[in-house]
Amino acid sequence: MTLFSSKLRYLLLFYAAFQAIQYGLRWKHYDISPKQFKTIAAKAASAPTASQSISTLTSGMRSYYDPIMPRHIEWHAMQLGGLSLRIYPIITAFTEFAAAFSTPFPTSGRAGFHWANTTCTVLKGKVSRFNDGTQDDTSEAFSSGMAFRHGQFESYVYNFEKDTFVACYGRGFLPFSSTVHCISGISLGEPLSVVKFYMSQVQNYWNMFSQTASRIFNHYKARATGEL
Repeated sequence: MTLFSSKLRYLLLFYAAFQAIQYGLRWKHYDISPKQFKTIAAKAASAPTASQSISTLTSGMRSYYDPIMPRHIEWHAMQLGGLSLRIYPIITAFTEFAAAFSTPFPTSGRAGFHWANTTCTVLKGKVSRFNDGTQDDTSEAFSSGMAFRHGQFESYVYNFEKDTFVACYGRGFLPFSSTVHCISGISLGEPLSVVKFYMSQVQNYWNMFSQTASRIFNHYKARATGEL
C-alpha cells in the first residue's frame, strides 16, 4: 500500500508539473513571429542555390531579430533520433528555436517525440515522411518551397534526400527535445559533438535571457513610474 501511495504521489506531481509547463507555454511571450519566419523561409527557398538560401534566411532573420541572434553561426553535427543531420542554429532558447537542417547524403529515421510544435519549409531538396502513430499507410512528400508541421508528441519516420535543406521554427519545452539529441549522440558514440553543440549555444541562451530580463525590468519600471 505504501509503495502504491508513493507511485501515485509521483504520478500526481508529474501531472501537476506537466500542466504547469503547458500553462506557461500557452501564456508565455515569444520573441519570434511564426508568420514572419515562414515568410522569410519562403523567400529563402526561392534562392537559386542552397548557400544563397541559407544566406537569405540568415539576413532575413537578422533584419528582425539581430539583438537575440549570435554574431557568428556555424553548422554542427546533430543526431536526431535516427536522422543524421547538420544543424544551423539561428536562434535557440528554452521555449523556442529557429534553425536550418541539412544532409549531404540521404538519411531516414524517426525524429523522436518532441514537446514542441514545429513548422518547417523545405529550402532545397525533398522530404518524405510517414506517420507511424496512425493506421494510415500513406506517406507525404514535400519539395522546395513547401511547408509541413510536426506537432507536439507526434511520431513520424522521415526521409531526407541528398542535399536537402530545411528551415524550421518551433515552440515548446525544448529541454525535453534536447534529451532526444543527447541520447542519440551518446548512443552512437559521439558525446563530444553533443557537448560542442551546447557549449556553442551559451551565447544564444544568454542573449535570450538578457532580452527577457530587460523586458521584465522595463515593464515593472513603467508600472512604477505610472507609464502603464
